[in-house]
Amino acid sequence: MPPSEAPRSRDPVNENSRVAGVSQYSPLGRDSMPPFGRTAAHENRALIASCGLAKRAHRGFPDAIFRRTVRVPISLLFLLLLTTTVEIAFPASKKLSGSFESQISRLINQPKFEAGFWGIQIVSLKDNAILYSLNAKRNFLPASNMKLMIGAAALDSLGPDYRFETPIYAHGRIDLEGRLQGDLVLVGVGDPNLEGRTYAMEEEHLAKSSSPLFIERLADQIAKRPITYVEGDIVADDTAFLYEPYGQGWEHDDIQWGYGAPASALAVNENVFGVEVGPADAAGDPALISVTPFFEGLTLINRVETVEKGRQPSIGIERSLEKNRLILQGEVSKGCAKLDYTLAVPDPAEFAALLLKAALEKRGIVVSGKALARHLYPLDALERGKPSLARAKTLQPNYLQEERVAHNLSIALIETLKIMMKVSHNLYAEILLRKLGGDSVGVGSIESGVAAIKTFLEKTGTAKENLHFSDGSGMSRTDLITPESLTRLLQYMHKHPQGQLFQAVLPIGGIDGTLEHRMRQTPAAGQIHAKTGTSKFVTTLSGYAQSKGGGLLAFSIMANNHSASIQEVRDVVDQICTLMVEYAPRKKARHRN
Repeated sequence: MPPSEAPRSRDPVNENSRVAGVSQYSPLGRDSMPPFGRTAAHENRALIASCGLAKRAHRGFPDAIFRRTVRVPISLLFLLLLTTTVEIAFPASKKLSGSFESQISRLINQPKFEAGFWGIQIVSLKDNAILYSLNAKRNFLPASNMKLMIGAAALDSLGPDYRFETPIYAHGRIDLEGRLQGDLVLVGVGDPNLEGRTYAMEEEHLAKSSSPLFIERLADQIAKRPITYVEGDIVADDTAFLYEPYGQGWEHDDIQWGYGAPASALAVNENVFGVEVGPADAAGDPALISVTPFFEGLTLINRVETVEKGRQPSIGIERSLEKNRLILQGEVSKGCAKLDYTLAVPDPAEFAALLLKAALEKRGIVVSGKALARHLYPLDALERGKPSLARAKTLQPNYLQEERVAHNLSIALIETLKIMMKVSHNLYAEILLRKLGGDSVGVGSIESGVAAIKTFLEKTGTAKENLHFSDGSGMSRTDLITPESLTRLLQYMHKHPQGQLFQAVLPIGGIDGTLEHRMRQTPAAGQIHAKTGTSKFVTTLSGYAQSKGGGLLAFSIMANNHSASIQEVRDVVDQICTLMVEYAPRKKARHRN
């Protein structure tokens, strides 16, 4: 997705970095951008060296134009027609005259926005008065605003202090000589944050490590056991979820990059690995390439040449998922800085098994078998032409508690939600979607997760039939929701026992997360707590605004299909945020029961 924010901005569309001609995305939430509007999982991307465009698009849907009928003299009408042909930009620092509603309408009805559609609803949480509403009942592509629903449902169902426990079982007898006569099985339970990360503005990306902390902790525990030899395999079992690594409606281009990492009940190193490319000492020599963490089975083909100083780096990356082959081709100039790329692993469970096997062998534990993945494929649970979750549940292996030889206890869920919201982490949202589904029916899947989210949203006042979801991150081009449904969710969470925590995990305008570089030096700085959503042709922002005179407001602003630049749309969204912060009630508005 084309970058449009400052270097440290973080929001689904710009959450990806493009380096040396290749779309480069960190493992954090990035908005993918398909040809007709990808989602907001990549709202923060810093442009380091650009060549080519990352595709992204979202399908927009026509919406009625906001109109108000008034009777005016013909002469005045003629004057109005003339003035509407003039495009006026309203800087955030300039106050607009007129009523609250008219000021918003003037901003969004500028000629440069004629091709697109706006959906807006602003509600006072003091008295539930609807302060502004435009196309609020129409469906829009939400991009990363999908994460609002995932985060709210997770707090409601699991609670902020929920912790995941990921075990390892010795599936067989351990004899007196320390030989395990069977497999060592790592069982995924759907913890999206196995590395135990906490949110920090100065370190929003996963730190590189030759062996992930999660794997090191488990290997240390096993090394303290009387196990010196594993006669079987190292198995990574992710059957807590159906094997559906990618959301429906994702772009093929997305799945190579870290922001499109496959979802799994096991997410070691957030299911990504890093590739670093640097120049050699002499022109004509192959570039120096390193992979972190390195894992067996990856075939790396280096076709990158070192060239003389002064030439712009140009690198292409191609990865074959089937053969696990990675090809890098292009050139880097002598003396240039190293280039970093974050790529998605092809099979998370196999990746976990390979890393665990290597960590055990490093500690002197001999493994005679292989590193294997154990999946629960949808086709295995097929009944009457579609996967049966009831049948899938019968196919999940059972493990005895006395066979457990190691385990990892996660940090509190609220810390994981903070990362998911602040940096718009796609993988976290996808895993939590499946986790919520698994808790409701016994097997995590996209279908069961979507059903769980819809059931939760019914409590907020939105009927299931009005909801259309295909994933948890918002990367799918088939996600649809209305601004009204989002404001209902925000109203519900405001009164929820976890309402304050929910608001606290959202990015804060001008302060942190994907809003760090927006609304600075405006009245809205520090007063907006909201989730961003960005992809080509899609810009959304939904959350809370602390107004000076009207108390706390809940709002959803959704823009689809605009031909104007992302930055132009964002500027207007941010100006609306300033208007909300400066809002003071003047007359009685419509109320929602």
